[in-house]
Amino acid sequence: MTGKKDKTRIFKRRQKTKQQKVKKRKLRLIKGGGGDTSGPAVAERPGMPHLGAPEGFRSISFSQAIMEYGAPLMEQAKNEKAMNAALQLSGLLWNYAQSVRDGKVDLKIEKEIVKGVKSALGMNTEETQALIKKMAARHQYLFPEDIQPKPPLPFMFIRKEVRHLIRPFDYSKLNISDQFISPDTEDQNAIDKLMQLDSLVMEQADYEKFESLLVEIKDSCEERFRQWLVAKGLDEQAEDFAGCPFIFFDFVYGYMHDDVIVLKTVTDRYWIEFFEDFLIRKMMAAPPEYILWPPALKLFYRFLHEKGYLNNPDKIIEQIDKIEPYFIEVLKHQFS
Repeated sequence: MTGKKDKTRIFKRRQKTKQQKVKKRKLRLIKGGGGDTSGPAVAERPGMPHLGAPEGFRSISFSQAIMEYGAPLMEQAKNEKAMNAALQLSGLLWNYAQSVRDGKVDLKIEKEIVKGVKSALGMNTEETQALIKKMAARHQYLFPEDIQPKPPLPFMFIRKEVRHLIRPFDYSKLNISDQFISPDTEDQNAIDKLMQLDSLVMEQADYEKFESLLVEIKDSCEERFRQWLVAKGLDEQAEDFAGCPFIFFDFVYGYMHDDVIVLKTVTDRYWIEFFEDFLIRKMMAAPPEYILWPPALKLFYRFLHEKGYLNNPDKIIEQIDKIEPYFIEVLKHQFS
């Protein structure tokens, strides 16, 4: 169990790093736009559960499709370096499998794969060839060409390899202290910067003006939230919960919405969008682990209240309470 959790956390850390690297390029297309007020640079579409996946399949983004496809490689990786190498190999094997499917085997990619597998996974020639054959067949099994949505739609249909049992979060596990924890100097510094970020967003400043501030706030709030969870007696859950708000910051502050929103003004429609689509599309996690986000965000808003960002978190917590049962049904639709 510990090994599985460690790998999940490695995935989360990698996704954070990846998000930071691509964020500047991607958000310039979506937010601000050098004075362009015509709206988002991407077309709106239904949430992940409503994209028309056939029975026995689910919708998935391209980036997650490659990671799901490469799961057999990831399982053999023993550290973060090996997992990064396995992810790169997954992309190569993906391209190779497509060349096999099209009857035009790319020998150049095959040679690169052989070299990479031997180096990163320590396999011999026979084992490497068996793996290449296995991964080519895996691609055809997971992503049958005849059922895929037509380009340029930014998603695919993947076969459900395993049916996961999705249960609601067990709130009886949360023995949280009622003691109010006033902000210390570091807490106050984090909240001051968060309010500064809100001001820039409400003024509709270009993303470049608050990019570095957003990165700093995400990191500082995660650490302060973790410390608050521990102080509240949630030592066992602190590590799992503390990283959850990270992607919510990206949703609220990093993407164009129809309305200008900040953490304290997220409305029902955006909670639905976040849980129904954004979280599942952007965050790679074991299916049963997605249920951590509603309780984590409810606790995060309690944290923000105690540290002085919110006067009262009850309305927001009620919004999450209202969407949580629907989110569980979304997860069941996707993964069961």
